[in-house]
Amino acid sequence: MKRRDFIRISGMTSGLLLLHPYCALFQKDYSSGLLFDRDNIDTLRERVKLPLFKEYWEELLNADLHEDRSFLEKGIEYNNQLRHLARVDSILQREAFVFMLTEDEKRGEMARLALQQIFIFKKWDYFIEAGKDVIGLQRAPLTTQSVIFAYDWLGDFLTQKEKNIIMTQLPEKGCEPCYRSLYGMLHQDEVVGWGFDPESSFYEERDMRNWPKILSRTNLRAVPMSALGLGAIFLKGQHPRADEWLNVVKQTYDDFVDLFEPDGSYPEGTGYCRYTSGELIVFLHALQRKLKKDWSDAVNWPGVMDFFLMTRMPTKSHPYGHVNFGDGGQGFGSEIGFWVAREYNDGMAQYAAQEQFQRHKLTSIMFYEPRIKPVKPVKDWFYRHFDIGWVVLSTGFELDDFVVAMRSGGPANHENADRNSIIMKYAGENLLVDNWHPPYSHEHPAWTLRTSPAHNTVLIDGKGHQYHDGMEGTNASDAEAKVVKETVRDDYAIVWSDSTQAYSLVNENVNNVNRAFLVMPKSRFLLVVDTLETKKDEAAFTARWFVENEDDAAKIMTRGDGFVIERPMAKLIGACAGSKGVKLEKATFPVPKEHGVFPHLDVHAKGRSKKVSIVSAMAATTREDNDSELKIERKGDIFHVTGLVGGNTIEVKISVDEILPKISVL
Repeated sequence: MKRRDFIRISGMTSGLLLLHPYCALFQKDYSSGLLFDRDNIDTLRERVKLPLFKEYWEELLNADLHEDRSFLEKGIEYNNQLRHLARVDSILQREAFVFMLTEDEKRGEMARLALQQIFIFKKWDYFIEAGKDVIGLQRAPLTTQSVIFAYDWLGDFLTQKEKNIIMTQLPEKGCEPCYRSLYGMLHQDEVVGWGFDPESSFYEERDMRNWPKILSRTNLRAVPMSALGLGAIFLKGQHPRADEWLNVVKQTYDDFVDLFEPDGSYPEGTGYCRYTSGELIVFLHALQRKLKKDWSDAVNWPGVMDFFLMTRMPTKSHPYGHVNFGDGGQGFGSEIGFWVAREYNDGMAQYAAQEQFQRHKLTSIMFYEPRIKPVKPVKDWFYRHFDIGWVVLSTGFELDDFVVAMRSGGPANHENADRNSIIMKYAGENLLVDNWHPPYSHEHPAWTLRTSPAHNTVLIDGKGHQYHDGMEGTNASDAEAKVVKETVRDDYAIVWSDSTQAYSLVNENVNNVNRAFLVMPKSRFLLVVDTLETKKDEAAFTARWFVENEDDAAKIMTRGDGFVIERPMAKLIGACAGSKGVKLEKATFPVPKEHGVFPHLDVHAKGRSKKVSIVSAMAATTREDNDSELKIERKGDIFHVTGLVGGNTIEVKISVDEILPKISVL
């Protein structure tokens, strides 16, 4: 990467500064901040009194300042950017904001103390380029944002010396590291080599040769992009590099935003969509306010909120949960919904932000516009086939609602080996589950929870589909699945998804691997038909189903070709059949018990075959329901599923004479 001339600072702890001439007499107009005008502070003071923000505001006011002060004065390791710098940033933003609204000098002094500790950190991130130059991926962006906000929010409470230090350190420790990461992703052939900083407390051997390419399609591109954008706006007209920084931000933005699909869905899942979106909207808001530039329409922001809302999957153990494919099943911050509602006059976004959010942020208070009336989507059930390939059917967004989701689609960062995996929840329980957030490190003994056999997929001769070895991190694999057909009616939906490519990458004997599923939401009924066809040799075929067991309260019981999966508040009853019969087996996924116990049900096709189908019929019920039952009869290639579920009669016919089964609801 090209060397640049940077502003230098030395003697930080002694207070001796070598200042660039431009910042010696730096003055800034406080009347118009990056995110709001100071004339609006009274409005913010009234807003925090609203019932919507009352609990959050009290949490800010009642922060444990004694503990925070003790940490700031005695607990910081100045090479621990991963955790300690992040905590200092959090304290600084909170205390600067509280001071601005309350004018409580004790809160201002706490913010000042946090700011002074940030000054002492030699580096604001723990990644380096060419063994020496810091690159900003997470902590430098966060700290850039924090000191800019502190400058805006603390105003003249800061001394001129403190302002000068900010204006010296911000370009060197914040903006330039963010610039290096963005430049490296744009010009990958110029990167000498990224790595963890050996001087940081967080260091491990990791192959990062491809990280400029890998990270260019992840949330860790949006984070430094947004921070550098804020820095460029803040320093425009004051720093000679500000226009160049904004130019690389624009190049990066144009190259990145197509990661959001046209319908607003995001391949890394909701948790990482939250991270990406939350950073982007702050930058976009500041860009529009200060430079009168509007880049927001490159993303379907109302669609992003639809993605957040329609993947809601709350349970007792994960009350803010969303469809959990890969690592990204966490909820979203209300600030995203409030910003979208405000920008697009979107009542659904306002509803999601007020009723379905995981947490407020400081920017939630700033972006909330009370004139937007919340509009809750109301239907018997919702169907979404997102552009990323995921399919979600849901009766609603609350704890007791019924949700089924299937993970088709292509590779994505933070993914697991989960093509065609199906998950289900009802009555606050994950009855079919992707295990939550397996370890990032390939050296961790529970790394195998990321692989195909740890998901609700199919196994061929005991093995799953292609995945990588984790040496480069949690990057995308090469495996794909594709929805090839779908039928949606008033009472049900049927979807067929082909994962042949994913399995053929590691098994040359595979000719076709398909999963078809039928969901009848009002009856809480799920039918899954798995089909395998080999090229030459016969193979063993298994469908595997996991139940949530984080609290060790899951039970799996089998009887013949039937099964019951129990959780404290709900259960899943089922019946299975196969072309040559099936054998049901309970097992536990092999990881050390200290990392969790993961029970699963295996539905094995009897014998080995060149063409085989497994039919699994399931219904979610309450624990008290003893009347529901399912039965499957087979005659040749025809399976007949009948049953009674919650007072509703089920009758379905399946023909498997072709590779894509024919499913008829009778």
